Parts: sequence; structure tokens; C-alpha cells
Amino acid sequence: MKKNLVIISALLALVLLVGCASGRGEKVKERRDLPDWFLNPPSSEDVIYGLGMAKMSSDSLSRDTAIARARKDVALQVSTRVQSMMTDYIQESGTPDNTQTINFVESITKQIADVELRNSVTDKVYAATDGNWFAMVSYPKGNFTEDVAKVFTRNEDAAFAEFKADEALKMLESSLASDPVKSSATAE
Repeated sequence: MKKNLVIISALLALVLLVGCASGRGEKVKERRDLPDWFLNPPSSEDVIYGLGMAKMSSDSLSRDTAIARARKDVALQVSTRVQSMMTDYIQESGTPDNTQTINFVESITKQIADVELRNSVTDKVYAATDGNWFAMVSYPKGNFTEDVAKVFTRNEDAAFAEFKADEALKMLESSLASDPVKSSATAE
């Protein structure tokens, strides 16, 4: 009997010792396989960097999607139109002693970017061991300001052409008013 009591006591002490030892240690966090530049992207006054990641059914699709998402990130940094909608619905019914309340909240946000990214460059692509692909794309800020300047220049050119056409039409109307064309029917 004493022998069983000693064995049980030893096992209990061992369980307590193992339990206390595991409580002191820190939990080991599993580090994901991802590139340092994804966690700490570069910054520059001259370049906009975009990041993207994807894990699709094939490496090719994963890579293409990661690059597309990186371009989307650049586009959202350059120009973003945000649309948001929130629905907040509350209904309460019943008797004073027995009421029931229904709450419903829905929030929807949509971000839209419509930017042409000419000369964007895929700087880095990384294939992680877990199947995720990471991409970094750069876009020179100078391209964006040049594109905006071209839009305004075209608008000014179009306005000037419209002005010149309007002036020519006024000249024609003025000329016709001062010297009307005589038709052959009125000459007789």
C-alpha cells in the first residue's frame, strides 16, 4: 500500500512540476515565411511603392495576382474614391413585461481607384514556403504629375479650339447678315 502511495505521490509531483514549468515559458510563435521588405517597405519622396500578396492554386496565378495587388496598392495611394454605407436597424416589439429587440448593423465600404500606371516596375517578387507569393511594385511620382499635367493641357487645348470654332461661326453669321445670298428665284 505504501509503495502505491509513493508512486502516486511521485507521479503527482511530476505532473505539478511539468505543469509549473510550462507555465513560466513564453509561447513560441510560429514566424511566417515572408520577406523583410514586405514588413518594412521602402519609402521615397520620388517613388510610390505598392505591396501585394496572394496564395492561389498555381504559382503562376499566385505571382500574377500578387503583382496585380501591388499595382492596386499603388493606385489606391495615388487616387482613391471611397464610398461607404452603413445600415443600422433596430426593432423592438412585445408587451411591457416581455419585449424582444432585434439589432442589425451592416457596414459596407468600397474603394475605387482609376489610375493608369504607365511605367510601373515590379521590383521584387518572393515565393514563400507556405505557397504565398509577395510582390513589390514601384511607380515614379513624376509620372503621376506628368499625366495630370497632360490632362489639363489637353483640356486647355480643347477649350481654345472650341473658342476658335465659335469665333469662326460668329464671323460667318455676321458676314451672312450683312450681305445675304440672293437666290435665283428672287432675282426675277
